[in-house]
Amino acid sequence: MTIGQAGPLRRTCRRAGLDRNPMRRREDRLQTALAALLLLAFLAALPLTALLVALPTYRAEVGAVAAEQAKLRPVPATVLTAEHAPLYAPVSSATVRFTGLDGAERTSVHRATGMLTPGGEVTVWLNAAGEPVEPPPPARPLGRATLLAGGALLAALLVCGGGYLAARAVLDRRRSRAWDREWACAPWAGA
Repeated sequence: MTIGQAGPLRRTCRRAGLDRNPMRRREDRLQTALAALLLLAFLAALPLTALLVALPTYRAEVGAVAAEQAKLRPVPATVLTAEHAPLYAPVSSATVRFTGLDGAERTSVHRATGMLTPGGEVTVWLNAAGEPVEPPPPARPLGRATLLAGGALLAALLVCGGGYLAARAVLDRRRSRAWDREWACAPWAGA
């Protein structure tokens, strides 16, 4: 049978070392089994990372943002005067009027990153005392969960890949010593 006649499955098995080639040493079969085992370990780490790292991180971030926003209260405000932001610092200041938590009309200085026009509407965040504060930071729970899960998967990949390379180096030394022993025993080696 020629190579062209062998099926793709048979060729893949031969390349992976899963055929019954009598020239394959015990170390070769051990290396193939170890590679398969480490690949399965890494593939098992994928859902485990999602369950043990990404999901708790996402839930913790969502809870932290919700707790932060629960302390603050958004109130619509009308822009009275607005300053133009310089090009080097795109944060503009504006004087705004809003109704406080006690129902009284109040004015305050509001800083925003967008264009503010007199008569426009903005959102002012008030703390429990009714004082204007900085808005809560934007929530990025999915990004943080993805970043931590990616780091955990990279660590798993480094452990599995490093383990394979270390085992391969040990097996290569064993193969080299066996080759030297067998070469020394060859009938033509002593001549």
